[in-house]
Amino acid sequence: MRILIVVNTLCYGGAEKQAVADANSLAAEGNDVTLGCHMIGDLARRLSPEVKLYRIGSKNVIVAALLLFMHLLSNRYDIIHSHMFWAERVSIIPGKLTRHRVVFNEHGLGLWRKWYHVVTMRLISMLADKVVTSCQENYRVRRKQEKLDPDKMVVIYNSVEENSKGDLSSESLGELHDGKFIIGYAGRFNAVKRLELFLNIAERLKDRIKDFKIVLLGDGDLRRRLEREISGRGLEEFFHMPGFVLEVSQYYRTFDVFVLPSKIEGFSLALLEAGAASVPLIAFDVGGNSEIIVNGVNGYTIPNNDIDTLMERIIYLREHEGFRRKMGMAAHRLIEGRFSVSRRTDDLQRLYRSLQ
Repeated sequence: MRILIVVNTLCYGGAEKQAVADANSLAAEGNDVTLGCHMIGDLARRLSPEVKLYRIGSKNVIVAALLLFMHLLSNRYDIIHSHMFWAERVSIIPGKLTRHRVVFNEHGLGLWRKWYHVVTMRLISMLADKVVTSCQENYRVRRKQEKLDPDKMVVIYNSVEENSKGDLSSESLGELHDGKFIIGYAGRFNAVKRLELFLNIAERLKDRIKDFKIVLLGDGDLRRRLEREISGRGLEEFFHMPGFVLEVSQYYRTFDVFVLPSKIEGFSLALLEAGAASVPLIAFDVGGNSEIIVNGVNGYTIPNNDIDTLMERIIYLREHEGFRRKMGMAAHRLIEGRFSVSRRTDDLQRLYRSLQ
């Protein structure tokens, strides 16, 4: 099959990572895969040589749609698979005008959307041949918001791409571990992720244990403000923020626990990656988190905003190393069994064939 995958950027983010992982795995199965985006960033380095890269020359939705239409006039695909709102808007009209099969892939819950965003999504989703949701919670929200025919929708879970390339230098490993308890996070630095809660965690922990470090991987609009707040509270010694990291698995291997404090979450690729690296998971019980975390088995889901329970779980895992390791191994087994790349790739190819 000839497949065009469309995504906003190849800079950072879970949906973008999933688009890259899909492109690689589908190409490995012998498909002719092209990945289109308007901005090429570090994630492009993770694309396999078999995947063609097509740069859509504008971020503007209307201009990008026109450019994609011109591309589709001279390039025929069996499937156009678009990830998230920008790509869906850009691809639907050009795809339909050129008689392509168009699949949407929704990752987030879209609770930020205004009424006109919801109306737009409802209209363009009606034109799509299939709408893929990343988890059951995403399916429920899409059905409620967009009132689509259930036959048009399907749940295909996100997957985690095994990637153990690269290694931290012995100096960096020594700085991070050195007997310290490592609390990790990876993702965007934006308001939805509530990274300011890590400052509260640090302030509470420093009065009880001294040997800990909070490692925040990623980047975003709120990074500089977070750095100022850490400095203003005198907490620099407890934080390590290396920025966007391409090969995150090298850091996950240093984590003792992974904490995701988001107030809204779809289906977190970061939770999958951390769990695959045998790291116990802690997250608030929002979105699709409970579809990844089996409470008390591979991690803990916590009532939203319950900071006291969050602290109790972190400290318990700090003090019970044997249980922590057992929980990490359970996380690895669950992720490997339910959310593997091969399973998602098989599901996608089965879906694509059904639309031919």
